Amino acid sequence: MYAGLKHSHMLFITISIVLFQLRFFLKSFNKPIAKPLKIIPHVNDTLLLVTGITMAYQANINPMVHNWLLAKIVALVLYIAFGAIALKSSGIKSKLSYIVATVLFVFMVLTALKKQPFLFGL
Repeated sequence: MYAGLKHSHMLFITISIVLFQLRFFLKSFNKPIAKPLKIIPHVNDTLLLVTGITMAYQANINPMVHNWLLAKIVALVLYIAFGAIALKSSGIKSKLSYIVATVLFVFMVLTALKKQPFLFGL
């Protein structure tokens, strides 16, 4: 069961970043964003959160004990905030928010892989 959740979680992660990148670039080139591209990310991200919470529960991983998971949760909240700014604002504010959101995404992936909240063991 856990392996299936983990693979589903990784699939939802991939879909999430691909959809974020696609929506940002469509917005950047003033292309219309189809209604499904506005709905699917919310469904996908909900499934992403559900699988993540379920895995943490099944593995008995508490973010107050495992600082890498707490770091991922904080980064997730920031990723959502900066991602929303990137998609809803314009100009330099949008571009900087996009960069920060993408860096936060990479941080979350590396933190999950290394089970360590700091890059390169710092």
